[in-house]
Amino acid sequence: MKRVVVITTGGTIAMKRSPMVGGAVPSLKGEDFLILLPREGVDLVFEEFSNLPSSHLTPVNGLELAHRVESILLMPDMDGVVITHGTDTLEETAYLLDLTLKSSKPVVFTGSMRTATNVGYDGIVNLANAIRVASSAEARDLGVLVVFDEEIHASSAVQKVHTQAQHAFLSPGSGPLGRIDGGRLWLTHHPAQRQHIPCARLEEMVDLIRVVQGADDRLLQHSIDDGVAGIVIEGLGGGRVPPWWLPTIAAAIERRVAVVLASRCSAGSLGDEYGYVGAFHDLRRLGVLMAHNLTGSKARIKLMVALGAARHDGELRGWFPA
Repeated sequence: MKRVVVITTGGTIAMKRSPMVGGAVPSLKGEDFLILLPREGVDLVFEEFSNLPSSHLTPVNGLELAHRVESILLMPDMDGVVITHGTDTLEETAYLLDLTLKSSKPVVFTGSMRTATNVGYDGIVNLANAIRVASSAEARDLGVLVVFDEEIHASSAVQKVHTQAQHAFLSPGSGPLGRIDGGRLWLTHHPAQRQHIPCARLEEMVDLIRVVQGADDRLLQHSIDDGVAGIVIEGLGGGRVPPWWLPTIAAAIERRVAVVLASRCSAGSLGDEYGYVGAFHDLRRLGVLMAHNLTGSKARIKLMVALGAARHDGELRGWFPA
């Protein structure tokens, strides 16, 4: 019999409406889920990591979770791990684990968009599907996965794209890796080559700044003055910033602040053929690191992990290939 550990962290999947506070709060425990789940020949072990909405979790919590998952995956009698998580920051925690775990065993995140007291509660079907994936040999060596609304996504690609809909998670640009139909996994492709960053600690002082039309460089300058270790710039298109940002970016790099470029577009790599000031060629010339095919929020997670692990500048740059 397959054996899967389900780690609960809280989130909407664990929430019920409480008249005491006038809204839904995390309430469900492992035994509550176990009663509702179908019996499908998988031995389930529930473990509580936290019982919080995901807006209360931090990357430090994510790294603690990664270390706990790593210890479980080393147990020879464990076949996989499922993690229930709030949807707001699920993609960030999942990607952090994808970067830091090396096991071939499946690790699957899931959650729900409806609370347990809502008539449209989707938590149990998502959890049951996540357990099916985590106990399947087909899901080995795929990295950390996200299972939602019968779709299987790579954690590096998946994004929450809707605030309310049950079909809230998509992988723009690549699409899902597969589906669960009739209780079976149907995989159509594998994720792109993963990176592993062995990380015992991460750097918390990393800011994310989004470029918008006409924005000045005040936030960028504030980050530098505050002494951050890294800044992720979510730039325009294939990697462009207003020309008046360039001197401040150069000053940050001169002060040994790691500056990483991502795109504010939901999909696509970085690079362009433009020759005007502030285009991709200027940023590459300054020594900005590139976060291809990552959202700004995931590029921030990666930079936090990489800064915590890097022993020298060359190793850091190796994790952000141009």
